[in-house]
Amino acid sequence: MELTVLDLTFFVLFVGFVITFAMYMSRKKKDSTEYFLAGRAATWPLIGFSLIAANISTEHFVGMSGQGAGMAGLAIASY
Repeated sequence: MELTVLDLTFFVLFVGFVITFAMYMSRKKKDSTEYFLAGRAATWPLIGFSLIAANISTEHFVGMSGQGAGMAGLAIASY
């Protein structure tokens, strides 16, 4: 399986979009309270989703799938 020109184009466009969006959004923040605490306007569900998203990493998607396919089966996800 090889990367095609279309794959590389989408990758470069996506990375460019993420960098451009991050630079644009970072210029709107006035101080560290707005940057780190969202201006103290974040509600508890948004904070909870943020904590879960920060905790779930590639290890969960790749590692747990591999463990589930192995001898442990789906019992690995019941911790």
